[in-house]
Amino acid sequence: MATDQAQATRRSGAGRTGGNDRRTLLLQTALRLIAEDGIDAVSHRAVADAAGVSLGSTTYWFESRQHMLIASLEYFIRLEIEGLNERLSGILGKKLSRRRLVDEFTALLLPQLEDERWRTVAMYTMMLEASRQPELEDVCREWTAAWDAALADVFASAGAPEPELEAQMFLAMLDGLLLGQLSAPDPDVEEKLIRPALETWFSRLPVEGRVNRERSTS
Repeated sequence: MATDQAQATRRSGAGRTGGNDRRTLLLQTALRLIAEDGIDAVSHRAVADAAGVSLGSTTYWFESRQHMLIASLEYFIRLEIEGLNERLSGILGKKLSRRRLVDEFTALLLPQLEDERWRTVAMYTMMLEASRQPELEDVCREWTAAWDAALADVFASAGAPEPELEAQMFLAMLDGLLLGQLSAPDPDVEEKLIRPALETWFSRLPVEGRVNRERSTS
């Protein structure tokens, strides 16, 4: 029987060419299954079949179904965090007009309900599962903290008196909007909901006055 250290070494991919690529494939496949069929659809065999690999590949990397679910959420959230600043690169640290803010956040939200809808479904499905799994709390807090920090930067640049609180409330609004559209989608969500909601939110901020003053002095 292999020792615990040897088992850990195998799972880390040491000495196994392409091992991490195989593990990543399995995590991505698990997330796809969650998005398409829900948490209950995930099992070692289902993931192996969907990924086109042997059952031994899943049991090699994940000692239990629970281990696979936890690893999938950790992988997904950390991947999303890595891409967060890139997606918000047109906003962070800049003093923008309300119209530009609405345009930027509309461009951020729409793909999450269209081409990347499966990712949105997987994210919220996994976060709901995290409410029943205390060991997932830290990685979920990491995800929320990353969004809060990025949004606080946006609202500080926009002149919000309490940017941290504004960021938390805004993120809650975005979550509610996305969840509502996943369960009851509107075919014209951009014009009927997303833009009006964003315009109403940003109308509360003194951003226009600041931008106009900057232009007049430039």
